[in-house]
Amino acid sequence: MKHLWLLFIFLFLSTGISYSQVTNLTVNSSTNNFTMVSGNQLSWSYTVPNNGDTTLIEIWIDTDQNGVLNTSTDVLWNYFFQIDGDNHGQNGPPDIDGTANGQVSFQQNVGLAPAHYIMVFKNHNSYSMIAGNVTALSSPTFSISGHVSVPGGTNAQYVVLNLGVKDGNNFWTGITDASGNYTIQMNSDTTGNPWRLEIDNKIIFGSDIVSPDRINLTLDAGVKTSYTGNDFTVTSAAASVSGTVKDVNGDPVVSFNVYLSGNDGAFNRNASTDTAGVYHLGLLSNEVPFSNLSVGVGDSYDTTIVSAYHEFSVVNSGNNLTQDFTLFKANSTISGRVTVESNSPAGPVQVYGSSTDSANVQTTTDANGYFTLHVSDQIYNYTIFLGNTPVGYVFPNPVAHPGDTNVNINLTLTDVKLVDSGIPKTFALSQNYPNPFNPSTKIQYEIPKASFVHLTVYNVIGQQVAELVNHEQSPGKYSVTFDGANVTSGIYFYRIEAGSFVQTNKMILLK
Repeated sequence: MKHLWLLFIFLFLSTGISYSQVTNLTVNSSTNNFTMVSGNQLSWSYTVPNNGDTTLIEIWIDTDQNGVLNTSTDVLWNYFFQIDGDNHGQNGPPDIDGTANGQVSFQQNVGLAPAHYIMVFKNHNSYSMIAGNVTALSSPTFSISGHVSVPGGTNAQYVVLNLGVKDGNNFWTGITDASGNYTIQMNSDTTGNPWRLEIDNKIIFGSDIVSPDRINLTLDAGVKTSYTGNDFTVTSAAASVSGTVKDVNGDPVVSFNVYLSGNDGAFNRNASTDTAGVYHLGLLSNEVPFSNLSVGVGDSYDTTIVSAYHEFSVVNSGNNLTQDFTLFKANSTISGRVTVESNSPAGPVQVYGSSTDSANVQTTTDANGYFTLHVSDQIYNYTIFLGNTPVGYVFPNPVAHPGDTNVNINLTLTDVKLVDSGIPKTFALSQNYPNPFNPSTKIQYEIPKASFVHLTVYNVIGQQVAELVNHEQSPGKYSVTFDGANVTSGIYFYRIEAGSFVQTNKMILLK
């Protein structure tokens, strides 16, 4: 699904979305009020005005059961696109006939929870809709139940729980009652074990945090048919980051993944944009203050779009931060070669292109060190970084532009000196001197016993900009020089790992 969604984003950014004014709409062959039993077939068909049009489909829980959409009381469960002629399904169901002929249809057995629904087929400010009623499965095999605990003042009702299989279309849902209790009833088909249980409409909680993210269940009627105690907790956010994701035309990018990430890799949280392109992400009280927190959108390895990110130096309790993003289509390239002492590297090297708040792309060199980064010509400056470089080498960080070729980076051996052969009593990493510095600074460290030492330098978004030491060293006091001539001014972090000793210090480059 991830790769299909990235393909959809490419189509979105390439052509824009034409939300279709649909006509001749039927759901389960009805034009006004469809019915079905949970687990049975759900089908729809409609006509779009132009071949290849894209329709935004929303499924709402009709909480007052009056068959009329009221966005202030009804609850949005799911939303996705359907493209006329697309027989794969990109972030949504396929068009069954697979032909861009203005006629769109779909059918599949679905385990919708018993409830009243409204399906909306949307074109910006105009739409077509059909209400419907789903009744309970008459003879269920499995019952999966639990409770959703929500913060005070939050409605515990109409939380949708989805039980599905990875990389499959088979799913069953349940809806919480006013007390937060739910039950999912399904048939005997357990194809795809283990099943993944998760809250499916997290957008109703804004920046509040759901825990756990999911529960894995292996269903086996020979063992038991009732699976109870599958509980989730929603916790109020102590700080939040919100914003919009739009394309270059200013249109919202819908149902797209946005992430929060810590530089140490130990913190990751995800959310999806809603139908207006809005996202909300939160941090718990025990997670703040948090330093060097990144929020970003997109996959930096995707060659059809340019992912983006923003770095917050610190997030404190009570902060409600805003960061908007524009997703650009990748329509140009930057190419070059990475060499080691003017020779081909021993293996592939990771290459990154970065433009703060606007772009984050990456690729891997071939065996001879050649690389191509897919970028947007609407962003001019890309600082080039390298990862997984050979032991003991440093490299420049050139600034390249869309269309540049022969962006060549040659790695050279670092100069690490043993300044005192006396055996220290403890591991230590000293503050670099001078600090701030321009363009170079010395970093000293001590190791009391023979250790494999890894000393690296990172920028504020967690990208490695230099690997100063990466080999076994004898006990002693050492000094190494970091040359910042080819990187931009700013805050950097140097980190040592020696045996079980790990320490990170901050330094400032001022040009």
